Amino acid sequence: MTKRSQAGNISMATVVFTLAATVALLIGSMVVSYVMATHRARAAADLTALTAATSATRMLDEGQSCQEASRIAQDNGAQLTGCEIVRAGDEVAAKVEVSVGLHWTLPGLPDQVSSVSFAGNPS
Repeated sequence: MTKRSQAGNISMATVVFTLAATVALLIGSMVVSYVMATHRARAAADLTALTAATSATRMLDEGQSCQEASRIAQDNGAQLTGCEIVRAGDEVAAKVEVSVGLHWTLPGLPDQVSSVSFAGNPS
């Protein structure tokens, strides 16, 4: 009878270990997804702000500059959520905000990350 209970303990320990390893891998995947989305959002925001500022020096319309910035954000896996062009004489500055959706998330946690970037007159 002792041998049966020991065999059951080993089986239960294997199940618990497998479950714990699976949970740890899922949590690790969510953390990696968050970190990668954060880096993607920052890079997309920087490129989008540079595009908006450059476009604003060539185009008079703020809407056209923000449309071009939106296209660049989408090309980089992000969505443009805010775009502002500021002009002061010959100087042009752009402020953009982009967001990137997360692939893995839990209920109650954010499902996207955002980043804001600024760019000035490129000349």
